[in-house]
Amino acid sequence: MNIRKAVLADKFTLSALCVDVQHLHAENHPGIFKIPKNTDFAAVFFEDMLADPQVVVYVAEENGQALGYILCKLMERAENPFTYTMRYLLIDQISVRPEAHRKGVGAALIERAVTLAAELELPHIQLIPGDLTQTPMFFSRNWDLKNSTIVSGETLNEKAPLRDFLWAR
Repeated sequence: MNIRKAVLADKFTLSALCVDVQHLHAENHPGIFKIPKNTDFAAVFFEDMLADPQVVVYVAEENGQALGYILCKLMERAENPFTYTMRYLLIDQISVRPEAHRKGVGAALIERAVTLAAELELPHIQLIPGDLTQTPMFFSRNWDLKNSTIVSGETLNEKAPLRDFLWAR
């Protein structure tokens, strides 16, 4: 499997890749999420994201087939009366084709986001759970994917849902 940085020409591929997860969101929260009408429904959105210098998108491929993507945003919050200045990487979106589930694609994309956070010297990564029932989670910069702990108490494996990952040394 190859993980590469997305380019503008990938906007239609990224739009098609997010159709499956968008359908899940719309089925579970129809008052919030829209059902995509076609595979290029989000092409303009991805064009904008790929042009944003604060956004990095990675695509997972195997044998020339796109299997999934992860969209990461560099977030910077100024100090205010409630919080200190904060810089972190937000995992805004991740999607893996159903036929590629349980094959390490999501884990490889997350690992690439972890590497990006380290390259940018960011102390935290935030993940907003897609089911909207959990609060956003911040993860330590000291990620160790081989010796992971999971919020649910399970070890890192293919059965643990993404929203339960909490890596720390």
